[in-house]
Amino acid sequence: MPTPRPQPVKATTVPGSGATFTVQAVPLPPGFQHAFALALNNKGDVLFVAHPGAQARADDNDVLHLWTGGTPRALPLPSGFKTGELASSVGRTCLADDGRFVLNTFSEQLPLFSSGGRLTPLPFPDPNIFIQNCAPDLTAVANDLNTDESYLWSPATGTIQTLQVAGAHDVNRARQVVADNALQRPEGLYSVDRKVWQPQFINEAGLILGEDVAGDGATLYVWPANAAQPAQVQRPAGTDAVFAQDLNEKGQALVGYLDDQFIYTHATRTYRPIRVEGWRIQGTYALNDQGWVLAQAVQNGQRAVRTVILKPK
Repeated sequence: MPTPRPQPVKATTVPGSGATFTVQAVPLPPGFQHAFALALNNKGDVLFVAHPGAQARADDNDVLHLWTGGTPRALPLPSGFKTGELASSVGRTCLADDGRFVLNTFSEQLPLFSSGGRLTPLPFPDPNIFIQNCAPDLTAVANDLNTDESYLWSPATGTIQTLQVAGAHDVNRARQVVADNALQRPEGLYSVDRKVWQPQFINEAGLILGEDVAGDGATLYVWPANAAQPAQVQRPAGTDAVFAQDLNEKGQALVGYLDDQFIYTHATRTYRPIRVEGWRIQGTYALNDQGWVLAQAVQNGQRAVRTVILKPK
């Protein structure tokens, strides 16, 4: 397998100050005090877990909710299953535009698939296998946390395929996979020099987004389907590091580190800072095709952790 070397490219950061995004808070369900974001689709629907206690933490009492506008709807899990903040820390929850979703649960429990209002466990061979990411049709890659073995799950057939790559991170509908040690492009399979970079995301156009793992300061790497080699993208102005968090079908990436969060647009090689007023952002998690960002935030003067959607002004 060839191992292409990234080439450096320059990028600009949009100047200015003040809010660049507005905040739409997802309502807290009655009786709950905190919410934890899991997934956002292109319609603006949000999947989250709500916690009834006084502290924002993962807990057995967390309840899964779907918000499509109005009052969030609780989604009871099958008997013996539980979810919480941990569900978003070991993999990824995926919410399709038609309302289907896949959800990671706690350790020693299989991921769940929701279709037609029914939640069913995915038939992976081990409960320590977690969904890492999905294509828009919910085709998903998953990893075994103990062995790093990777799997491909098809929602159309319900079948599971063992992949020949280790540590898979993402997949598109063409079943091109990016992983720790390799990535797929239309022309074939490429190995990845993990001393240089690691691919994290791939969209339907075959655009690959990754990040630095060389230890000399994180930067972004992008590899368009029509390019001969990946590009190492200059970091945003004034930052020491930046990490890939999500990639949409428009070629925009959600990236950031600590308090510095940006939308990177590949077509213009431009970073747009994410700034809001009246809220303190605690983390950003997903980016949909409208450029909306799923985030956690605390409103000024409040203590409750809220799930919010950030929308470009």
